Amino acid sequence: MEKRELAASILVIIVTIVLALIIIVAKSIGDKNTIVLLARAPEKGNWSPQTIEIEKGEMVDLTIRNVDIVTHGFYIPDLNIIVKDIEAGEVRKLNLTIDKEGEYLFICNTWCSDYHMQMRGKIIVK
Repeated sequence: MEKRELAASILVIIVTIVLALIIIVAKSIGDKNTIVLLARAPEKGNWSPQTIEIEKGEMVDLTIRNVDIVTHGFYIPDLNIIVKDIEAGEVRKLNLTIDKEGEYLFICNTWCSDYHMQMRGKIIVK
């Protein structure tokens, strides 16, 4: 009976380790195409990152997190992608796939400060 208990314990440990490794690998694969974009008024740090690089045709999960105390928005004029009124502390998610190489400007489309017009970044599609 002791050998069976030892074998069962070893099997449980092996299965636990394998499952943990599967979860870690799956999470790293899933996060590969996730970009977190922080929104702050320009005088408090602006968009972070201000430049995003992606591959042409790659689907990206874009998470916009407003870490400021004012409302922001997100707009890519060339793609007509608009996210309005991201309140302080709010998170918005969108899927983004760009099929044409180039540089795409993104801006805050909600007045956020006296420096609002400087709140811009770019997406580089290779």
